Amino acid sequence: MKTFFSIIALAALSTFGLRAEDQKFQGTMACAKCSLGTADSCADTLKVGDVLYHLEEGGEVKTSEHQCSGTAKATVTGKVTERDGKKVITVTSITKD
Repeated sequence: MKTFFSIIALAALSTFGLRAEDQKFQGTMACAKCSLGTADSCADTLKVGDVLYHLEEGGEVKTSEHQCSGTAKATVTGKVTERDGKKVITVTSITKD
């Protein structure tokens, strides 16, 4: 009987899961170093309302659509996590508007 309940519990966890789903964000993309002055090296960010997300693509903080100077409106799709007190989007796609 314990085995049965263990299987049910595992099925419930995998169904409702603790997996993060991709989300779509629209905001303003800028470089944390060059535009915002908040980092020592270039790193992409996306500001959505009052929330600043740090972007990460393939383990890199400088994405394929790097916005070094100035800002650009962008739509970013990815999974959000929190690391070292910062919100981080692990990017699946970026489209600059």
